Amino acid sequence: MGLWFRVIFLSLLAFGLSGCILESKKPLFTDTDAKLLLADYPNLAAYERDDSGWKKSDDKFELAPEASHYVLKSEKSEMQVSFVPLEGPWWILQAVESTGATYVLVKAEAKELLVYTLDCKSLKESGKFESAIDFAESDCFVKPDADKMALFKSFTADTTEPSSKLVSEP
Repeated sequence: MGLWFRVIFLSLLAFGLSGCILESKKPLFTDTDAKLLLADYPNLAAYERDDSGWKKSDDKFELAPEASHYVLKSEKSEMQVSFVPLEGPWWILQAVESTGATYVLVKAEAKELLVYTLDCKSLKESGKFESAIDFAESDCFVKPDADKMALFKSFTADTTEPSSKLVSEP
């Protein structure tokens, strides 16, 4: 799952992934948990952070609403993307494919969505999440019995800089 997801998400959200990001074998959230966050963000453009600041991505993508999730389409494939409200401006982005799901945090601001990766290396090095996450080499998976909402809320306290952002442009 990791490589396919990264190829899609790299082209769509311009992630600078240095390792694997948080996954689950089965989606943690259902359509009833999700909300159509993007209705308030028309004309989204993706930006990535590099050493000189934010750079607009030329990659094209489409997010079409379907029920309480979105179908994300690129030139190469498509996947189901859900935005699950967490607390305040924080959301969980769940990207689902046939072999499981991958997660990032999103902070909703007035005209942009800031995207924070949940990379396995940083999560493991923090030493805070062994009770809720299984670490296996460079991969990490949410344990089936973990309190998923408490886990994701705890991530918001440890965020640093966003890796990418989606900006609502005129």
